[in-house]
Amino acid sequence: EGLEPQVWDPDYGDVLNSHGDISRGRQLIWELFPGAGEELTIYLFHYHQIHPENPGSLLEMYEDFFTILPEYRRCDIEKLVWKKPTFGYIPGHFTVGSRDRIVAFDRLVAIGDAASLQSPLVFTGFGSLVRNLYRLTDLLDTALRHNLLSVKDLNQIRAYQSNIAVTWLFSQGMMVPTGRHLPPQRINAMLNTFFGLLADEPPEVPDTFIKDRFSWLTFNRLALKAARRNPALIPWILEMAGAKDFLLWVGSYLSFTSNALVSGLLKGWFPSLVRRLQPWLEKRSPRLWLQLLAQSYAITAGMGRPEKVNRELKFD
Repeated sequence: EGLEPQVWDPDYGDVLNSHGDISRGRQLIWELFPGAGEELTIYLFHYHQIHPENPGSLLEMYEDFFTILPEYRRCDIEKLVWKKPTFGYIPGHFTVGSRDRIVAFDRLVAIGDAASLQSPLVFTGFGSLVRNLYRLTDLLDTALRHNLLSVKDLNQIRAYQSNIAVTWLFSQGMMVPTGRHLPPQRINAMLNTFFGLLADEPPEVPDTFIKDRFSWLTFNRLALKAARRNPALIPWILEMAGAKDFLLWVGSYLSFTSNALVSGLLKGWFPSLVRRLQPWLEKRSPRLWLQLLAQSYAITAGMGRPEKVNRELKFD
């Protein structure tokens, strides 16, 4: 804490604020979030593939943070109060479908960053954990109460969102390919196109993106609009991602499309039917109940539309 109020209002955040260009082989990005009182959480990060030739020194990143923070937020480093400095790597998994990653073993399930289910664009596991906390808690509670602790049972307990998984191509668009040299302004130009689109939309549209609740229709409408506004965008992404990863993304997009269709057909009645069956079904077949409950969440929370239920969880 310690930023002057005229420099930054602590009630507001700052999302994906790029710094500099990619002349050093990576695009530095700032993010800032309000904390308790006047405290602020500030991140400096970049995306890169795991490869010895890529810039990945945590010490260098730490030095960059303190060197360019005054430029980012016009502050005097000596006047700031540091509560919790930290650094590290956050894993990101480029997901094609909801079942292409095993997150459990017998009696063990990974959640949050350990599961690494989502696109790195959205804070990977931490963001998905927060957004899907009720979903995960409900499924874990069910599995524990009925001793459903096999890998098959626990692997259903995941915070996967199909509408987020499809964004991993955008994450690729913020990574400098290993061993490649691109125009220094390339990633900034792509970010300017994307955020320029959101700035032109009604406030509820960027709000749904920030909260990872955008629909299939919204995603496609904005993607087509971006391609019209900046026709070079698609060739740029193909150049950065490569043909192989682009084809993988097509699979992810088709999965998102099919999930959106299933969700559209079932979300109006299937979750409520599952809840009505609970008193009878859970006692007679706990494993089937867990499967149906997981599917119910998949077509609601898994598409960015949290299921609204009235249920109180009790832990002994």
